[in-house]
Amino acid sequence: MTKARDIADFKFENITDTGTEGTKVASGTTAQRGSTTGQWRYNTTTNFFEGRNASGNFLTLEPTPTVSSVDDGEVDSAGGGNQTIVISGTNFTTGAVATFIGNAGANFDASTTTVNNATQITAVAPKSSFLNAQEPYKVKITSASGVAGTSATGLINVDNAPAWTTNAGSLGSISEDATGNHFTVAASDAEGETVAYSLQSGSLAGLSLNSSTGVISGDPTDVSSDTTNSFTLRATAGGKTNDRAFSYITTNPPLDGSTQARANTSASAIKTLTSTTTNGYYWIQASGMANPVRLWCDMNTDGGGYMRFWWFNTLEQDSGLSQSWQNGTKFGTADISTITHTQNWGYGRIPSGVTPTKLMVKGTSAQQTSTNPIRYCIWTFNSGNSTSNAMLASMQSGTTATYQNRGDFAPTSTSLDTDPYGVTGGGMTDHWGYGTNVYSGGESTFDLNDDTGTSNTTFGAGYDGASSGTDFVTGGGYRYRTGDYLALYWK
Repeated sequence: MTKARDIADFKFENITDTGTEGTKVASGTTAQRGSTTGQWRYNTTTNFFEGRNASGNFLTLEPTPTVSSVDDGEVDSAGGGNQTIVISGTNFTTGAVATFIGNAGANFDASTTTVNNATQITAVAPKSSFLNAQEPYKVKITSASGVAGTSATGLINVDNAPAWTTNAGSLGSISEDATGNHFTVAASDAEGETVAYSLQSGSLAGLSLNSSTGVISGDPTDVSSDTTNSFTLRATAGGKTNDRAFSYITTNPPLDGSTQARANTSASAIKTLTSTTTNGYYWIQASGMANPVRLWCDMNTDGGGYMRFWWFNTLEQDSGLSQSWQNGTKFGTADISTITHTQNWGYGRIPSGVTPTKLMVKGTSAQQTSTNPIRYCIWTFNSGNSTSNAMLASMQSGTTATYQNRGDFAPTSTSLDTDPYGVTGGGMTDHWGYGTNVYSGGESTFDLNDDTGTSNTTFGAGYDGASSGTDFVTGGGYRYRTGDYLALYWK
């Protein structure tokens, strides 16, 4: 037997190393591993001791990773994009993978795992991968060799930002004079946390936002024309926020005469604007009127747009026919805007600042008794007609015009149930008198008729022969009859 053979046949059994520095074992890279079961070595690639088992796998003495905390414990799963989470712990090694473990078994790996050092890993994962039903998520770190450690408790919760249920964009329109509650915005929170609302940018233009209910209310800032107000609101729940852009339109209210603030210059202007066919009170401030006033307007006859300025009794609006005759100046000095519009009589004048085009007279008398509908005559003012000029002067300024034979001034439209003395032919429309006190009694009168007396009166008011009151289209045989109702309109 040679010396070489003796050495080859030499075997060690139950070796005991009594030294203090350590026993040297084989070392090498992962690629240099052997294939014999039971081999023990130091892996210079992993820097861990390892041994081969009977299954051909190398088992390592690599320490188990531990996970202690994360830098952000809340994920907005509906926020879109990725969530970056910094994981703190121990025994982190190159090649490790971070896994998020849901409480109901829905696990997923991070899209990227970066080992910063032995105690810190940066993991990135899609926010949408975190499910509210799986919270809280534990964090597991698995080394390249398969050694894994998991956090003792759930470290990551899903806390979505509140979701708006009110669509972005215009909330609608409100008039500049509107008050009270106008709009309500709303958002919900998946976790059931209370949602608070706030103005993030822009302006509510005079309105206020209730932070608890989302109600937008108040009196908007006045505008000269329809104006769009844009703003951004923020919904906040559990520290998470969601912004949304909204707007609303403040409208410049139409001058439809419905309120004092919406007074228009004439009933005709309101008729043109709204096409209304409703007779009634409208707020009017024509040129020459000191302030807006509610005038009774006829929105139907002759196309509508007539405004009442003189009346005795209130048959049209409330069927009233009980007022006693009132003495006094029949066109007075009062601006129509100073007369109480609901009283049973009103002796006003056509405002001096307007140029009326038509006069409509409605009434009842012994001969014109119809009250449904009330009968009327309409005259078109004509500056070339002396009767027209005298009438207008009286009705606008109260100037005196004596009874005299002037130009024929026949009505241009009538609705009569009789036609005494051919009124439409001008037979009773050539004499106008105002304030002449033809009869005793000390009050002014006015008449449009066919002579200097009171026979054949087209319309009149004041001290009338043996009676005082009003007439409407009366023939000579009824010269002393007093009607129940008389009203004058201008247009």
